[in-house]
Amino acid sequence: MAKPILMPQVGQDIQTGVIVEWHVKENDYVNKGDVVALVESDKATFEVEAYESGVLLKLLYDAGAEVKVLAPIAYVGEPGDSIEEPQTSAETSHTSTAPKEEFKEETARQSKSGVSISPSAKRVAREYGIDLSQIQGTGPDGRITKQDVLAAIPVAPNDSEIKIMKALIFDCDGVLADTERDGHRVAFNKAFAAKGLEIEWDVELYGKLLEVSGGKERMRHYFDQYGGWPENIADRDAIIKELHKLKTDLFIQIIESGELPLRPGIARIVDEAIAANVTLVVCSTSHERAVNLVVERLLGRERKTHFAGILAGDVVSKKKPDPEIYNLASQRLNLKPSECVVVEDSRNGLLAAKAAGMHCIVTTNGYTENEDFTEADLVVSELGDEPNIQVTLEKIKQIVTSS
Repeated sequence: MAKPILMPQVGQDIQTGVIVEWHVKENDYVNKGDVVALVESDKATFEVEAYESGVLLKLLYDAGAEVKVLAPIAYVGEPGDSIEEPQTSAETSHTSTAPKEEFKEETARQSKSGVSISPSAKRVAREYGIDLSQIQGTGPDGRITKQDVLAAIPVAPNDSEIKIMKALIFDCDGVLADTERDGHRVAFNKAFAAKGLEIEWDVELYGKLLEVSGGKERMRHYFDQYGGWPENIADRDAIIKELHKLKTDLFIQIIESGELPLRPGIARIVDEAIAANVTLVVCSTSHERAVNLVVERLLGRERKTHFAGILAGDVVSKKKPDPEIYNLASQRLNLKPSECVVVEDSRNGLLAAKAAGMHCIVTTNGYTENEDFTEADLVVSELGDEPNIQVTLEKIKQIVTSS
């Protein structure tokens, strides 16, 4: 039987998504992981990937359709496989599960009772305080689109650009929690011991190794520059991969134990961003599984549902200070770099954020407090909680608007 591709749910409070465009057409062959569509919700624009390899048997909706989350939008399989198309009723609107053949008819019926509004149009209207009742839609049957709302935004005096923060992006290690010294370093040492290697990274040495971004890259640098490669190693890439997997498993055990708390102010600033409808993202060079666990266990599952994305591990080919991961974030969010604020803890992270054209706040820690942060928009020891709050969301917004 054919396998469905579902409308993703990005955030617990997101009920629908709009198919902005298809990247494929029916009868195309797709591989597992291929991007098949671009989808937009109230909070972000993101890519939808194929779950399985096979022939794209059916696209259930046209571009522009608004579909309930977790509902099928397409089917992949082998030619001749049966397809379970969604059932509809007379009361079903095009915002739920009406297939593409009925989309125009259902849209026409809906327009009689009220004008439809795209999720992105609603989001932009909220951000700029635009009254949607005063907007004339240019979409099908008068649908109000994002471009309609953007056209209604007042022009700033002297043709200056209206500056607004739309996304708050966190590094993970050293920012969300002090994971480097008491988490990753400890896990590396346990992995070395488990493999019978007489290697121990003390606090001072690990501080020097942190100049290299990425755990696999850090081990390779150590073997090349400090300790030398272990004897009888035929495949260096294999031993690095094996050690890193073991280290990740050990690090996850440390996180699951609850030994590492959030840094002061992280939960507070995340809650402020959620309340203000600011998009939240994590960008880290650490292993994806570990980063997801840090967010889920330390911030909690409820807060995690409000994150539009967690970009981690090998999602990019170049580590910080290269800006690739932050460039990817702005592309996936469909935001200008100037609309994004990054929270980092190291010079490598600061350079990556600035090279991507983003604002950057640095929260230092014991490993990074003496690094050069000249280019940062703000440098603090922590975000802080009562009574020692150093950074609020309002202060971050002021950094953007005054830049």
